[in-house]
Amino acid sequence: MNLYFEFILIISYMVITYYIIALKYRKSKGFSGFTRGTRIFLVSLHVFIVLTNIILYFWLISRDCNTVHPLIRALGLFLFAAGLLFIFWGMYTLRKAVFVPDSKMIINGPFKYARHPMYSGGIIGAFGLAVFAGSALGAVYSFALAVVLSHIADAEEEDLRARFGSEYIEYGKKVPKLFPHA
Repeated sequence: MNLYFEFILIISYMVITYYIIALKYRKSKGFSGFTRGTRIFLVSLHVFIVLTNIILYFWLISRDCNTVHPLIRALGLFLFAAGLLFIFWGMYTLRKAVFVPDSKMIINGPFKYARHPMYSGGIIGAFGLAVFAGSALGAVYSFALAVVLSHIADAEEEDLRARFGSEYIEYGKKVPKLFPHA
């Protein structure tokens, strides 16, 4: 199969599956309104979607891997590691907050720097791998991922504004959505 056709299929899969994640926020009228079992199912579905997209992304860049200077590879590896660090720091900070009722907003840890640090980490990590592999298609995928994750963040923020009201609105004025400012 042609690499560009495969790329289009992978991008299409990403857009469709991540759109399903956005629907969970848009259709929920407050994610906390779901039963515990439904929340566990939706979070499991979210994890499945993310993992399958990661596998397809690795497959894509392995097919579009090119020789690059060792310093460029090192930069890519650094970006990938930084993205992973942001993801895991966000997961550690959230812990089981997904399953906690509307009681409190999480605004510490990486959430002091970005409202959606795990999405930021995913974008940075994906771009880092593209740089490491010298993959132009991986870089385009990273850009598309940024657009899609920004859309999901918007849907998630509808839910967060419904749950936390003015507290979340004020937080949103102070903290950027995806990428921290200097």
